[in-house]
Amino acid sequence: MTEEDKKLVAQRLTTRVETGLLFVELDYLARHSSPDAAWIRNIYILLSFYAELLLKAVFIMRKDFVNIAELDEKLKKMGHNLEVIGRQIGKSELLEFGIKDIKFINREYLVETNEGNFYVKDFNDIRYDFLDGRVRTLNGDEHKLFKKQIEIMLKINAKLKLLVW
Repeated sequence: MTEEDKKLVAQRLTTRVETGLLFVELDYLARHSSPDAAWIRNIYILLSFYAELLLKAVFIMRKDFVNIAELDEKLKKMGHNLEVIGRQIGKSELLEFGIKDIKFINREYLVETNEGNFYVKDFNDIRYDFLDGRVRTLNGDEHKLFKKQIEIMLKINAKLKLLVW
């Protein structure tokens, strides 16, 4: 797989991440002055999905692949586990993007960065929480945390964009 091929895939990913994060920031957060119990699960799903795509874009740009089929296989094998994706990328490569560590704690990922830390709900857990009947309690600070997470993720994405565009 050539560097140009990797860049094309990563261009699509960085664009998808940016537009998705801006949707949450400029549509959901702009329309809801406080956390909305009917919407919040969807926002957790979106932010988890975009965090995964962001990390997978880093993976693509920092690793080598024989062809697109091998890349596809590796991406699918990692699944939605952000900790596994982080390990596959490697500590020094993550640090290039300001990511210090990714840890799985109590059904969510703690992403530690140079810009601050944020939590990402586990993509599988948030989608299948109906199985154990859990009810999520809103603390009231979710929007503040979303804004911080989006700001940090957009900064990481901006670093990636410099490599792929």
